[in-house]
Amino acid sequence: MRGTVFSRMRLGTNSLLRDNRGNAMFLTAAAILPIIGMLGSGIDIGRAYMAQLRLQQACDAGVLAGRRAMAGGTYTSAAQAEANKMFNFNYGSSAYGSSMVTFASQADGTSNVTGTASARLPTVLMQIFNYQKFDLAVNCTAKLEISNADVMMVLDVTGSMAQTNSGDSVNRITALKSATMDFFDTLTTADVGDGRLRFGVVPYSSTANVGSILYAKNPAWLSDNVLLPSRTPVFKVTWGNATTEQSEEYTDGNTTYGSYENVSTVNGQDSTSCGNLEAPADTSPTPSGSPNSNQTAQYVDGNGNRITTYDTNQTYTYYNYRYRWSNSRCRLQRRVATFTRTYTTTVTETPTQSFDNKYTYQDRVFDVSQAKAGTAIQTDTGDSGATVSNTWGGCVMERGTEPFGPTETAPADAHDMDVDTAPTSDDDTKWKVLIPEIAFPRASSPGATPSTTGSVTVNSSSVSSNSSTNGSWQNYSRYWSNGWGVCPVAAMKLTTQTASDRSTFNSYIQSLQPVGGTYHDAGMVWGVRLLSPDGMFSDENATAPNNRPISRHIVFMTDGEMAPNMGNLSFQGYEWLMKRVGGTSDANLTTRHNNRFAQLCSRAKAKNITVWVVSFGVSLNSSLTSCASPGKAYQANNAAQLNENFQAIARQISKLRLSQ
Repeated sequence: MRGTVFSRMRLGTNSLLRDNRGNAMFLTAAAILPIIGMLGSGIDIGRAYMAQLRLQQACDAGVLAGRRAMAGGTYTSAAQAEANKMFNFNYGSSAYGSSMVTFASQADGTSNVTGTASARLPTVLMQIFNYQKFDLAVNCTAKLEISNADVMMVLDVTGSMAQTNSGDSVNRITALKSATMDFFDTLTTADVGDGRLRFGVVPYSSTANVGSILYAKNPAWLSDNVLLPSRTPVFKVTWGNATTEQSEEYTDGNTTYGSYENVSTVNGQDSTSCGNLEAPADTSPTPSGSPNSNQTAQYVDGNGNRITTYDTNQTYTYYNYRYRWSNSRCRLQRRVATFTRTYTTTVTETPTQSFDNKYTYQDRVFDVSQAKAGTAIQTDTGDSGATVSNTWGGCVMERGTEPFGPTETAPADAHDMDVDTAPTSDDDTKWKVLIPEIAFPRASSPGATPSTTGSVTVNSSSVSSNSSTNGSWQNYSRYWSNGWGVCPVAAMKLTTQTASDRSTFNSYIQSLQPVGGTYHDAGMVWGVRLLSPDGMFSDENATAPNNRPISRHIVFMTDGEMAPNMGNLSFQGYEWLMKRVGGTSDANLTTRHNNRFAQLCSRAKAKNITVWVVSFGVSLNSSLTSCASPGKAYQANNAAQLNENFQAIARQISKLRLSQ
């Protein structure tokens, strides 16, 4: 429509110029009319051209503003109001003397906003020729586009996210979930074309849950063993169920005899025949009294039974008979014979172990070769030494490291600071399975200072049972509600996402729970590793299917400053004993973790990754601002501002352009 009015005016002017009829006397006077027509048309057409150009610019500005305010593919009345405001700012209701100025915008699908604008511009000089007005009309369309983008959201899910900011009606974690989904909607409703949009998420607190990602990539990247501060029950052994076996071999000592005594009289014998009678056989020896045993040996056999051997002395007696002529009669007489029999007695007893009412808190090495594959690990770390079964939740302890100071650069052998190199056969380059359920602080609670770096034996009367929480001398999982030894929700590696994946992504985001302490480096290190184009996931990250460049982004959101604790079980272990970071106090430990965080941020930016940092409910500090790419640090004091910040980031990740 932009050229129609101008064409008619040009044709009319040309016609006027060709009309040279009239007599000579009026030539001079008549010449004034075309001159006025030419000047008038030039002035009015110029005005119309400028007004139409400005109207087009205002329409473009309006739909751009409307699309920019269009969150999640929904063109709300608020977004429409933004479009109207921007149009009115650029083309007022009486601009260039216009009247009947109109502007309307609406969504065209989920990625475009279209608009139409019109205005009536009165002529100034052309009115002489009965040409009163120009009716101006323009069309405009704004489109949000994405070519190739990888977005890794590193989200603070610590305990403070359960708090509610002043003026908000929902807590921080709820606000984060809502803002994240609007962020997702804005990007997934943009026009991707043949490009690719991928999302990844690393929820972090004192650890990051990346175990399943690592195991799926290469099970050998996870060590088969882990050294943890734990405890061992103290048992005592009771022997019972004794069985006694007597050897078949024995030795009899000398026999002693008592005096003969008459038993009976034998008739029909004289003194000679009586002496020739054959005496009855001796009676069988029988035990007399209790045996006397002397222990000769004691040992535990291969079956775990206790074997005790004795030399046993048992007195035996029997009767010895004879015939004698006595007092003119033939008498049957007997006497008592006594001897000692010596033999070996073997007593076999089975063991019964019973809890000795104490525990030894000490470092233990656990075989986790099956646990990392999902099989439950069984240990004797339960109450009174009971066997308990626990399944690995997915959190890991970092690779081998070397402590370095708050201002020092990480040394080459600090493998935990390496964001690219895959593990080798060297166990120091592998991640360790972290199981808080079998790890114990070396003090009565995680917040207490250990009395020694060695083992400690504690009476069970001082130890809280596993059925309670936040007691004394318990495993770390019993302290989760207070933020100790927490394992957050599993991370999500970069995954292609479209609007149709919203339900699945939303289910994941809604599973985030606020618990644990703040270790920014625990989240950042995995954000970089999972996004790096030339690291251990380069086969997935280096190129896109269309072979065009990929823009890479880390959106780092936190509601607090770094807050490590010497007594926590974190992705760096138990600092009081392991000294992996080299901290001497909570304050010193914080400065060291901040240094690590800063170096990880620098490594991300060195890979041409744009680092966006959003502080939520707290002020931006120098550590967070320095981490962000230039101009990419935001502060949100409430839920609405958080959503606005996320939308601002989404608009910059995508490309907003005019398509008409």
